[in-house]
Amino acid sequence: MPMRIEADLVVFNGNIITMDPQKPTATALAVKSYKVLAVGEENEVMDLVPDAKRILDLGSKTVVPGFIDAHTHLTSAGVKAPHVQLDKVGSVGEAVRFLTDAAPKYPKGEWILGYSWDESEWKKKRYIEVKDLDRVSQDHPIMATRVCGHLASVNSLGLEKLGIPLDQEGVQKDKLGKPTGVLLDIDEVWEKVRPGPEKQLEGVVAGNRIANEKGITTVVDNAAAGTIWYLREIESRNQLTTRMIVNIPVEQIDHMISLGLTSGMGSPLVRIGGVKIFTDGSIGAKTAYVSGGYNDEPNNNGMLLFPEKEFTRIVKKAVEYNIQTVTHAIGDKALEMVISTFEDLEDKSVLRNQRHRIEHAEMINEFQIRRAVSLGLILSMQPNFVGRWQQTGGLYDQRFDEERVRGMNMFRAALDNGARLCFGSDGMPYGPLYGIWSAVTHPNERVRLTVEEALRCYTLESAYSVFQENTLGSITVGKRADFVVLSDNILKVPVDRIVDIDVEMTVVGGIVEYSASRA
Repeated sequence: MPMRIEADLVVFNGNIITMDPQKPTATALAVKSYKVLAVGEENEVMDLVPDAKRILDLGSKTVVPGFIDAHTHLTSAGVKAPHVQLDKVGSVGEAVRFLTDAAPKYPKGEWILGYSWDESEWKKKRYIEVKDLDRVSQDHPIMATRVCGHLASVNSLGLEKLGIPLDQEGVQKDKLGKPTGVLLDIDEVWEKVRPGPEKQLEGVVAGNRIANEKGITTVVDNAAAGTIWYLREIESRNQLTTRMIVNIPVEQIDHMISLGLTSGMGSPLVRIGGVKIFTDGSIGAKTAYVSGGYNDEPNNNGMLLFPEKEFTRIVKKAVEYNIQTVTHAIGDKALEMVISTFEDLEDKSVLRNQRHRIEHAEMINEFQIRRAVSLGLILSMQPNFVGRWQQTGGLYDQRFDEERVRGMNMFRAALDNGARLCFGSDGMPYGPLYGIWSAVTHPNERVRLTVEEALRCYTLESAYSVFQENTLGSITVGKRADFVVLSDNILKVPVDRIVDIDVEMTVVGGIVEYSASRA
């Protein structure tokens, strides 16, 4: 007679997609001490675990491993949540109205902050400028940040409060040489408006809520220096509901080394990731480092934000001290610099084990993919960019010619050439189901993935990208009990309906952190 065990949680009557090749499907699972105790057919699990503190009948709904969003700014998203959200506005005028309506809520002299506007979706496709924001208020500094996070628009008082040199690179000027209020990839701009500790702590909790509602159980957070302290504080209060893997700004690499910190250190809920490096900007801000320029600015190749010699120095240091690098590279010229730097290293034997990552890689070509694969570099890509910006008439069409657009976000080429490909959202928008839908309905049919491949990129492959494939990414005995209940079977619904699937429940370590029925 098999040993009978009491479990913390048993779920049954489900359609469980485990992502474990040894046992790809099941109908029931049991959890004990935050881990998967048993997974299999209902009668097998119930025989092994006749008693449980909690038993859930799934009603034939589908279960998948908890989604791992491999590229987020989740804490930042939580901090931004109380401010003016401009993601739904359809014009500059509407953005001005939103900000004007919000102005009375801000004390005189305090920054009015707006987030996530996207002119590529507007009829008149121009950036918000100083002349627009000056209409909102003369008594408040105002900053409205574009969805990409690489461009901020400020009013006259905002420019004065920031106190940045107006002749530096990134301060856009009009034909008369006057600042337009548009600031491109100037890091200190966002530092000037960063909120204090209490708001940061509130932001951690709010960000976790965003993740849980989308079925995300683990995130890789590209966070500001000091974020780990806020995460650990919220963890100590038992309020952390998402596993957080934090990429440290590259400016802190010497501090990491002096303290003996390396990638993967931490607790089950808070871990150190890699060092985050920006080599270029974004396509929306026209600061991605590209060859061939942009449609309306053919002489603009974007911005190289990290000089090649300095990048080489940092990579060598990270490799020496066993620290993963997480390098933002969107444009083809930025990607070439990153890949060439790794190729030029004398000792490349440790690279595969260190799992260095290239973030975004929107404009990577097949030759670059093969070279990245040979070096063991992980491609960390954002399929939701396709659904949002690679449709006909979208942002990519506005910035580049048809040939370049057709060769963007090369998911199929990545997998066919043996790449380790993980998926994240960059918060544009959050939602793995949206990302999976985008990957399987890519406008270029030759680039599309199957649903199972896309699901794997959002689970097991993302776990691999953070050294957690033995702990997370599949519903397997001994792994953390992170899983999501979906309203429909993601492998069987028509692909155009994947985006309409609802997250019914999110479970992290066997604890139900989100339930649609309680929302």
